[in-house]
Amino acid sequence: MQISAPRIFTTTALATVFCAQAAWADVTADEVWSNWRDSMTGFGYEISATESTEGDVLTVNGLAMSMDIPEEDATVAVDLGSLAFENVGDGTVRVVLPENAPILVKLLDDEEAVEIALTMSSADMKNIVSGTAEAMVYEYAASKLDLIVDSIVVDGETIPDMDIALTMADLAGRSQTTFGDVISSVQKGSIGNVSLIAKGVDPDSGENFDMTVTGAGLEVDGTASVPSGDYGEDVAAFFADGFAIEGSYSLQSSTMNVNFVEDGTPGSMAYTSGPASVGIDMDSEGMAYDGTVTNVAVNVASPEFPLPIDISFGEMGYGFSVPLAASEEQQEFGLTVKLLDLSVSEMLWGMFDPGQVLPRDPANLLVDVSGLATVAIDILTLDDDSPEIPGELNALNINDIQLNLAGAAVVGAGSFTFDNTDMESFDGFPRPEGSLDVKIAGINGLMDKLISMGLLPEEQAMGARMMMGMFTQPGDGDDTLVSKIEVNEQGQVLANGQRLK
Repeated sequence: MQISAPRIFTTTALATVFCAQAAWADVTADEVWSNWRDSMTGFGYEISATESTEGDVLTVNGLAMSMDIPEEDATVAVDLGSLAFENVGDGTVRVVLPENAPILVKLLDDEEAVEIALTMSSADMKNIVSGTAEAMVYEYAASKLDLIVDSIVVDGETIPDMDIALTMADLAGRSQTTFGDVISSVQKGSIGNVSLIAKGVDPDSGENFDMTVTGAGLEVDGTASVPSGDYGEDVAAFFADGFAIEGSYSLQSSTMNVNFVEDGTPGSMAYTSGPASVGIDMDSEGMAYDGTVTNVAVNVASPEFPLPIDISFGEMGYGFSVPLAASEEQQEFGLTVKLLDLSVSEMLWGMFDPGQVLPRDPANLLVDVSGLATVAIDILTLDDDSPEIPGELNALNINDIQLNLAGAAVVGAGSFTFDNTDMESFDGFPRPEGSLDVKIAGINGLMDKLISMGLLPEEQAMGARMMMGMFTQPGDGDDTLVSKIEVNEQGQVLANGQRLK
């Protein structure tokens, strides 16, 4: 069952209500329920429920939400049971769910029907809403919240021997929501510890699996603007009408342990990490995304591989920024990839280097590029069949490129501009102008070691050395090569002043 972009947005909205206990509220119980209902209806859900009021408490029973996904011929439905809105008497409203709240999720498409029954339990969840109908402030806290999967039914058949439970401890958060044609929210929350346990029997293979995932020190901070209404597959209109999101989450540590059986042979995987973070900034003008995870260790024992796989690295980072809106002005873009202190176990090294010929130094990779581009067509309006090139590349800055592996290192930096009126000099590509400086250290020593190990034929090494000789010249240190690759305004390509094109 494929997931479309609008479906992600609306499902995210549902998840906000589900986990945060109806963040849309007002100063009276009636207005709390009315705003919650109207907001979810605006996202495209059909709502059904019965209401009753006794004193200061408005109770909603048989609450059900459903949405058709026409492009996937699918339906998503959630039965939330009952909840209550209580006028506290000081201008605030308390949102109350049963201590053990049953939830039923139904997914139906043209291939299968899935029903997932869950129970959400919390003995001390506090949900207090204050403010006005136009700007609501919602605060929640709980020492513990459990979400347990009671059953999974596929096409009328219950999947047996399946245990799935999500537990969160020390929850706290605050959100402020403003209503209108665009619903805007500011949220900040934290979870002290979270764990997911899933174990059972794979219904396809009939073999056991057991998985535990944990996280500590989760913090979320973000703002969002979501236009109400049903946009179907029109993502461009959804963004144009005000969708925007900016936020981050961080995690102090995480673990994952998986035990499984494959073709009768047991296997396992263990993962640990230190601090990690993710950030996103997206609207109709552009999108930026970045993430970092540190102190990672992975151990895999696979039935398909004769030795344990042990890998660790100090840091992995990634990020990009791209413009989305058409403009006559040049716009910035960027890409960063980082993998530092990558190491593998001596047992893996020993498979191809038992004599310890190669140095075991950790490997590093860093790529940092940025540039300018002119976007001619709104990127959000493009589809897979669009024949048009959406813009022009104007400039590319290679801020830093580094690769360290097995005692060899490559470092590079440079910048180029591009003439989009000249598409002939480089065979349909805009003519570049600029230079790239490269330094290579230890490459001849590495090739010598590979030859002695029998991994690199000597004739291939000779060809590689001849090729490097065409593009490089000796540097300052031993086994060091440098090269300056230039493209001039005539479209000529030069290496260290020698013309290649």
